[in-house]
Amino acid sequence: MARYWIYLFHDDVAYSYYDQAEKIVQLLREYQYQPTLKSVCRKQIEFITEKLSFSRLELGLKEHFVGTVEKNLERNMFVLREKSEEALIIVQKRRLLLACDYPSLTERIFQTFSHISPFFFAVDLYFHHYQWLLPVADERKFA
Repeated sequence: MARYWIYLFHDDVAYSYYDQAEKIVQLLREYQYQPTLKSVCRKQIEFITEKLSFSRLELGLKEHFVGTVEKNLERNMFVLREKSEEALIIVQKRRLLLACDYPSLTERIFQTFSHISPFFFAVDLYFHHYQWLLPVADERKFA
C-alpha cells in the first residue's frame, strides 16, 4: 500500500523552492527522524505550510474528483472511491496522509489536489519519492 504525506505550502515558499524540493524533504525527514531537532523543525514547517481546512478540502474533492467522496468528521478523514478502487485520506492540522493500493487512483487523487491548489507537495512515508502536485496541461486538438 502506498502512503504519502501531502502538505500545502504557502505560495511564496512553493515558488522559491520549486526547483529545490530536496531541501523541503530534508526538513520533513529531520522532523520525522531527529528527536533533537523536532521542535525547531515543527516551527519551520508551521511557518512554511498552511493549515488545512476540512471543508475546503471537501469542496475541492467533490468538485474535482471523478468518483465518490465520503467524509467521516469523527475521524477527520475522507474515503475516495472510483469503480472498485478505494483510497483513504486522513486530515491533520498541516498535512494529509494518503493511503492507497492503486497507483492509477493515487495519480488521479494527486491531479485532484493539483486542481484545488498548485502548492500541494507529496512525499512518501520513507522520504524517497516526492513531487509537487501540478496540474497536467490540457491536451487540445486542433482541427
